[in-house]
Amino acid sequence: MTKELKIKSDEELMESYQLGSTDAFDILFQRHSGRVLGFLAKRIGKMKVADDLLQDVFFKLHRSKHQYNKMLPFSPWLFSITRSVLLDHAKKRNLEDPVDVADLDRMSSDEISQSKDERDLSTALGSLPKLQQQAVSLRVYDEETFEEIASRLSTSPDNARQLVSRGLKKLRDLLGRKEN
Repeated sequence: MTKELKIKSDEELMESYQLGSTDAFDILFQRHSGRVLGFLAKRIGKMKVADDLLQDVFFKLHRSKHQYNKMLPFSPWLFSITRSVLLDHAKKRNLEDPVDVADLDRMSSDEISQSKDERDLSTALGSLPKLQQQAVSLRVYDEETFEEIASRLSTSPDNARQLVSRGLKKLRDLLGRKEN
């Protein structure tokens, strides 16, 4: 793996992966597999099952890599794949364990509402200036410190904090207007 690839943003790595760089995929896996595994394990409760689902997430990412829009942040896209894999897993489990139909109906309407909210957030995030978009994504989805964000974006921690703050304010303004 080249050092040049390691300093690229997730969006740039995904673009490289779309063009055939398996090293870019390896870096994305290294950066995100721990967080995705933690997310899955917390919801599933069984580490072995979560580990299997982690493989499904990155396999699904591989299969749908050409659907990724480089103008939108990578992390929300990855977590929408993760949620999709979780839902598929839940559906398979529900076939084995009968569930109340009312619960399924309620779950479906909740999923639809969540999906629309995710699209709205993704669209709003995509409308931010590139640096703010990356800073917010790294802070919110990747849970990075301002120092880590500063390092990734080649800026100071104070500037990283300001980028995140202004980006979140713009998101609140954009999403607040949609609700009214």
